[in-house]
Amino acid sequence: MLQTIGERPQIQPPINYGTVKYSFKCIRRHLFKDKIYYVHALPNMITIGDHINDPFPKYTLELNLKNIVYWKQEHGQNRAFGIKYKKNVKYFEATSEQLQKFRQEISCLIGFHSFDDHYKIDELIGKGSFSSVYKIFRINDKKVFAMKYVSSKQTNKKENMQLVENEIGILKSFNNESILKIYEVYRVEEYHYGIIVEYLDGIALSTLIEQFKKNQNILKESDIKIILQNLLMALAVIHQEQVIHRDIKPQNIMISQQHYNCVKIIDFGLSIKNQLQYNRCGTPGYMAPEIVNMRKDQQKAWTSLCDIFSLGVVFFKLLSKGISCFQGQTSDQVLANNKNCQIDWSIVQQHNYSKNCISLLKAMLAKDPEERITAYQALQHPFFGDVIQTMYTDYVGHSINLKSKQILNPTTEKQNLDSQQSVEDKQIQKQQVYNRDIKPSILSRQK
Repeated sequence: MLQTIGERPQIQPPINYGTVKYSFKCIRRHLFKDKIYYVHALPNMITIGDHINDPFPKYTLELNLKNIVYWKQEHGQNRAFGIKYKKNVKYFEATSEQLQKFRQEISCLIGFHSFDDHYKIDELIGKGSFSSVYKIFRINDKKVFAMKYVSSKQTNKKENMQLVENEIGILKSFNNESILKIYEVYRVEEYHYGIIVEYLDGIALSTLIEQFKKNQNILKESDIKIILQNLLMALAVIHQEQVIHRDIKPQNIMISQQHYNCVKIIDFGLSIKNQLQYNRCGTPGYMAPEIVNMRKDQQKAWTSLCDIFSLGVVFFKLLSKGISCFQGQTSDQVLANNKNCQIDWSIVQQHNYSKNCISLLKAMLAKDPEERITAYQALQHPFFGDVIQTMYTDYVGHSINLKSKQILNPTTEKQNLDSQQSVEDKQIQKQQVYNRDIKPSILSRQK
């Protein structure tokens, strides 16, 4: 059976309800007499019992993506949720408001069923080796979303499932305008998941760079400042949550062509959280020296400063009409130049950017991570002058002053950051160390 659910034996220790996130009363319809149950959403499970805080509830369901919650709708509103028990789905009714709150509390922690009852696929907007991206809309209100359709049934099912769960968990932990938002996860088939995320009406930063390069134009320093400021603020939030992205590059940054302050960091497939030892991974040409020079069989502690170096490479590319720090005709040549970390500063200095601009660039691309600037420190750099007053908003939309609230601390960012088991270092392939899902540029709206 796919689900770990059943009547809880009385010999098991009672449930601890001290960490309940949401509770409500529901009805299980029967032929002769309906029965009332009490539902509790805990951080790691759902319980359905005869009494409030039932120490030995009749049903328990672990919150993980292998398990499924079913939904019944009526007139576009949630009417009941269901769980699979002894090969049958048992449904429990409650008010639409209660079910919506319950749905929000368990979203991204467990797989949902009945995708076709809630969403309609509009068009395929991207396809890769292991995933596809669709533009979809919600049936009840026509709101547009994107769905990343991924499979965990590959050569190493356990590892692929860990990658899927890791990316979902990391995205769920953020609520920031410059980080891709995730909403729900559906079990579309036994080994296939539909990850519902916000629809991004823009282009990849790599596409914007190519457009300027093709037209022999150059971004103004003021525009680059806006883009970089927003990306640094996003990285500051990511690093404060002890997450390392590990694959910052123009393809993983979405931007609006109308408003350069509208940027989004996407694709957290290689990201890690709360892990002390990591294998080498990333994209040749964007990897920090301490990462790219690791042996394949070596594990080593990194810090979030590797993301700063990668963003520094992006910064360099924005300043240089699309020329990279580490050039080459092949990926092997790019990788070799990345390892040497010899940067020709004249490529950007010829365009007469300000001294503060070049100063920040060099601080982000420092070869020695001990000399490299943090996201917090970069935001305080004179390059940004007095433009940063309110840095970003908190989870409920209140303005936060980064410095006064001490949201970020340079010392904290220098510490080792850790996460779930990272993927083993694969052989460095054309353009990337690890097989990626899709190119982010295909997430943009097709014109």
